[in-house]
Parts: sequence; C-alpha cells; structure tokens
Amino acid sequence: MLNFDSLQELPLPPAGSVVAVAMSGGVDSSLVAHLMAERGCRVVGVTMKVYDGSIQFPEGAGNGCYGPDEAEDEAACRRLCDALGAEYVVIDLSKPYGKEVLDYFRTEYKLGRTPNPCLRCNPLIKFGLLPHALRQAGHDFDYYVTGHYARLLAPEGNPDLGVYLAPGIDPYKDQSYFLQRVGQDILVKTRFPLGNLRKEEVRRLARERGLEVAEKKDSQDFVAKEDYETLFEKDALKRGAIIDTQGRVLGEHQGIVRYTIGQRRGVGVSTGTEPLYVVALDAQNNQVVVGHERELFSRGLEASQSVWAPGFGQENFRALAKIRLASKPAWALVEPNQDGTVRVIFDEPQRAIAPGQSVAFYIPLSAGSNTEEPGLPNRVPVNTILAGGAVIERKLSGTA
Repeated sequence: MLNFDSLQELPLPPAGSVVAVAMSGGVDSSLVAHLMAERGCRVVGVTMKVYDGSIQFPEGAGNGCYGPDEAEDEAACRRLCDALGAEYVVIDLSKPYGKEVLDYFRTEYKLGRTPNPCLRCNPLIKFGLLPHALRQAGHDFDYYVTGHYARLLAPEGNPDLGVYLAPGIDPYKDQSYFLQRVGQDILVKTRFPLGNLRKEEVRRLARERGLEVAEKKDSQDFVAKEDYETLFEKDALKRGAIIDTQGRVLGEHQGIVRYTIGQRRGVGVSTGTEPLYVVALDAQNNQVVVGHERELFSRGLEASQSVWAPGFGQENFRALAKIRLASKPAWALVEPNQDGTVRVIFDEPQRAIAPGQSVAFYIPLSAGSNTEEPGLPNRVPVNTILAGGAVIERKLSGTA
C-alpha cells in the first residue's frame, strides 16, 4: 500500500539541464520558458502544428487548439525564444492529430457518445508523439516541461519510485483531470512549474518580465468558437425522431451530434409543465431520447480503457470520482478488473453519466482531510492525488 506520508513534490529542473518546453503562444507556456531560462536551463521551445487548413472557420471565430491562428502563435513563440537565446522547433503533427483526435472525436459523436478531445490528445499527441518527434528531429532533452496547472509527487521525491499527479493549487485552473491518461514513461521526465501558482500570479510574473502575451486571453477551446458542427460532414447532421423513454415520438431532432446527455436547452419538445432533458442518444436508430430530470440519475457506471497510477488498479478502493470536468467529485467504490474495465458504485446517485466521457479517481492524502474545496464544490481538493481514470461506457440502471 502506498505510504502517502512519503510523497514529495518533484523538484524543478536544475541549472545546466536541457528542457523541452511545449509552447502554444499563450501566457502560461511563455512564462514557463522564461522561468526555465532564468534557472540556467538550456531551453528548447517546441510547438506542435495540428491545423492543416482542411476545415475552414469563419473569420473572427477566435482561436482554439485546432484553428487557423497557429502561424500567429508560432511567431510569438519564436520571438520569445529568440529573446531568450533558445532554440525553437515547430513539428507538424497534423496528420496523426487528424487521425487520433479529430477522427476519433467525429466517430464517437456519431455513435451518440461524448468524447473529451483533450483526454485523447494529451497521452497520444502532446505527451506522446510531440516529445518523441522532437528527439527524432535531433533535439535531446532531460526534462519535458509544460504550462499545465498540476503538480507531480513521488515517494521521497524520487520519480523512479513512481509519479503521481496532483491538482494545481489554483482551483479555477487545475488541469489534472485532463492529464489522467498520461503514462508513467513521460511523467517521470515531466515537470509543471505552474502547479503551485495561481493564474493572477502567472500574469503578474509575465508582466514583470515584459512578456508580450502577459494579457493574452486564455484559449482552452478544442476548436475555434467551439463550433463542433464545422467538423462534421452534412450526413452527420441528419434529422431524426425525438422520443420519450416509452418510445413515443415527440418531435424531430437536428442531428444527434448536436445533443448531449443532460441537455435541456434547445431540445424543442415538451409534454407538460415538467421540463424534458436528453437522457440517451440512440445512434443506431438516429433517435434522441428525452425524459424527466430524475431519469438522468444513476448509482453507478461501467468504464473501460483504465489507466492507473502506481499501486492502483489491482484491488477495490474508495475514491472521489469525477465523471466530467464540471461535475462535483463524489465518493464511490471503485472496482477494477483485470481486463481494464472498471465498475464504479457511488454513495449518492450521479446526474447525467455520459458514455464517452472519462471518470477520474482522486484519493485524499490524509484521513479526515477536507474533501470539498470551500465555495467551489465542483473543484477537486488540492490535498489529493490522481489514482487513475477510465472511459465511461454506460451508466448502471437504477438509483438505489
């Protein structure tokens, strides 16, 4: 059993080490590059190019991870690296990104599921292909450093004994949920310098250093303006029936990719004074199933493709389970299986469990510690570690 008392935060890279800094052109990664240079590290800035121009976004749509503003972001990164005397490399990963993230996203949505593209991109692309491709391009490094708001712990501070993700101290910016599927092979050499900073501190430090992106607006959208419809061909927007849980046709939907479980607004049908919500998506029959809010609740779920932190995944354990980024962490019994599937039974029924989303399991580091962030019930407590995560396949029937 893991001795939580032995966990210590991993130190930042020492002077003289070579650090690869994943840069996006925003304030977070730009400050990280600057901080690493100040420590006396040799910085290699690296940006992954993922937009290939095959999908056109309307002018003024804004920016996202996938969108047409990459050239502007790359130019900002290059200027900063030039000022630091650092190398800067752009690696074209648009083809694998298209296959592993965009195609996956489309396929899942058309199956009536709700995928999270960041949870696909992080292990496969940003923490997978990108550092690998950088080495293949002849740029070796000792540490892989990003601007994520998360922390890394290890027994006695020794990553060779296993690395554990922990939430960043800024509850509004914590990104540990998005990193739940990143493996030990890269976490051992990864560092998150912003994990112990709050966003306002990051901007202050950026202003003090005269960074041109100090006031740049955060962009955490998957695509520009979250215009998901742009990603789909017209046949994916095929209309079909909206039915209730008894199979009665109540209206017509505008394409199942436009709907998510738990949605109320925009459904466009009613049967009385009690509002209706999307409770299921039947892709095989191209139907949107609606019901009353009580029908959204379930006491458990089954998930697959589990990824575990060292010491977890072999035996049942209790954890704070988070079924989506915006959900409140809820106590549950986690039952791992040898085939990578997981059964999760909640102490209290949970609302809108959606296939395709991911469930993350957090463990408090000390008995009796506060397991709810004061005033922020949907945030993960700082004093926890991430035990693992899995992709939700189905909710269990019943609420008892």
